[in-house]
Amino acid sequence: MRIPHTISKNIFKAYKCSTESTLLPYEQRRNIRSEDFKWDKGIVPELKILALNVIASTWKNKPILDELPSCMDRIFLLETLPTNLPFELTISNISDEHYWERAAKDRWSYNNPIDHGKSWRRLYCERHLAEYLENFEASYFESQKDECIKLVKLVSEHVRILKLRALKPTKKASTTLSIDGPDSNDDDDVVEHIPMSIILPQLPHLTEMSLNIGMIYLNDGFEWRDFQFSVQDCSNLGEGLKACSNLRKFSLTRSNLDRVRVATILQKLIRNKNIKELDFSHCKLGDSGAQAVAEFLSLHGQLQVLHLANNNIGENGVSGIVYSLLKKNETSLRHLNLRLNPLGDAGGSHICALLLRNNHVEILNVSSCELSSDIGEAIAEIFESTDINVTSLEIDLSNNNFGPIVGKMFEKVIQTNKNIFKLDTRMCNFTKESEYSIWKSILRRNKKKRGKDRASLSISQRGTTLRSLSPSKYLQEEKGKEKEDIVLAEDETATIKTILPPRIYSEPIFEEN
Repeated sequence: MRIPHTISKNIFKAYKCSTESTLLPYEQRRNIRSEDFKWDKGIVPELKILALNVIASTWKNKPILDELPSCMDRIFLLETLPTNLPFELTISNISDEHYWERAAKDRWSYNNPIDHGKSWRRLYCERHLAEYLENFEASYFESQKDECIKLVKLVSEHVRILKLRALKPTKKASTTLSIDGPDSNDDDDVVEHIPMSIILPQLPHLTEMSLNIGMIYLNDGFEWRDFQFSVQDCSNLGEGLKACSNLRKFSLTRSNLDRVRVATILQKLIRNKNIKELDFSHCKLGDSGAQAVAEFLSLHGQLQVLHLANNNIGENGVSGIVYSLLKKNETSLRHLNLRLNPLGDAGGSHICALLLRNNHVEILNVSSCELSSDIGEAIAEIFESTDINVTSLEIDLSNNNFGPIVGKMFEKVIQTNKNIFKLDTRMCNFTKESEYSIWKSILRRNKKKRGKDRASLSISQRGTTLRSLSPSKYLQEEKGKEKEDIVLAEDETATIKTILPPRIYSEPIFEEN
C-alpha cells in the first residue's frame, strides 16, 4: 500500500498496535488488519498506475504534470519521477517541494533547508548555481558565456544567498622560447576569474554573498597563483555588487585582499546604499587597507556590521577607522570586529577614545589585540566614569594581558555600570575570583533585562487584547496579571540566588550570545 508524502508517517506510528497488543489471542485470530500496509504487495497494480509509470519514464521527452486529471495522480508522478532529469525541464515545470527534497537528498549527503528559507527548491537552486560557478573554467568563459547566463536566469527567481567556496583562475600562459633559452612570462601572467559583472546583475533577489577566491581541493598541478586574483577581478566584482539592489551582506575572507583591491571593490560598492554588513576577515588589508575602509565608512553611512579580524591592522589603521566613526555622527555602525589585529597600546588609545565618545557602536571585539595593563586600566576608568553614551554595550577583551589589578578594577566597575551587558575577559590574566564575579554580575543583569523585556511584551500584548473586554472583565484580567507578575518576579529572584553555587569554579562559564 503506497502512502503519499502528503500524509505524515507519524500518523501511522500513532495508531500502530503495540507489541503487547499483537500477542493477545484475539489479535492473532483477526483476519482484517487495517494497519498492514503490505496487503497489496502481490496484487497486480491498476492500469492507471501502470500508465503513470510510463509517463514518468518518458517525462524527459514529454513533460506532463498539470495536465493530469486528479491531484492524487500528480502526487504519484512527483514521487516516482527520477531526480536526474535535465535541470532546465524540472525548474520550469515542477514547483512541488517534495520533488526538490528528493533531488537534493539524492545529490548531496548533507542538506539543511533552514539555511535556505526552509525551501528545498531554493536550496537546490542555490547549491546548484554555486557548484556550477566553482567548477567553471575561467579560460573558456567567452565560449560558454551564453550557457552560463542561461543557467543564471533559470535560477534567478530562487537565489537569495550565494556562497562560493572557491573559483578557478585562468590557465597559465605558455612559456616562449628565445635565443637565450626558455623565458617564462611570470611578470605578464595575469590571474583572472569569471567576470562577476556579468553574473551578479542577473540575480535581482540576491541578499547575501560569500566569496573565497582560492582552491579548496588541490591536485598535482597546484600553483600558488591559484590563490591570487587581479584588480580587474575586483572591479568586475564591484560592478556586480553595485547592481544587486537587494544585497545586504557581502563577505570576502581568507584571501590576498590588499589596499588596492579593497579600494577597487568599495569604490563601486559605495553606490549600493542597501549594504548593511561587510566581512573582510583573515585578509591582508594592513593599515593602508584599513584607511580605505575608513574612507568608505565616512562616505557610506548605512553600514551596520563590519568585520576586520586578522588583517594586520595597527595604530594607523585603527586611528582612521575611529576617526571616521567619530567624525560622522549619523553613522549607523553597531558592530565592529577588530580581533586578532596587533593594535598595541597606541591603537588601544584610539579604542578608548571610541568608547568615550561613541554613541552608536554597541558590540565591540578587540580580542587578542596585544593590549597591555595600561589600556585595561584606561578602559576600566571609562566604564567607571559612566560616560558611555550607548544604552547597551557588549565588549570582548579576551586574550589581552591586563593582569590581576585590572581584574579587580573590572570587578568593581561591572557592578556600578548598568549599560554593560556582556564583558568577555577570558585569558586576561585575571584571578579566578575576579572572572567569577564579573560573570555573575553579567548573568544577573541579563536575567533582569530579560524579565523586563518579557514584562513589557506582556503589557503591550495585554493592551491590544483587553480593549474589547467589558470593564468588569478588564479589572479581573488586570488583577490576575498583577498576581502572575509578582509570582514571576519572586521566581526569578529565587532562581538568581540558587543557580550559582557559593563556591568558585575552576573554569568560569560565560554566557553565549
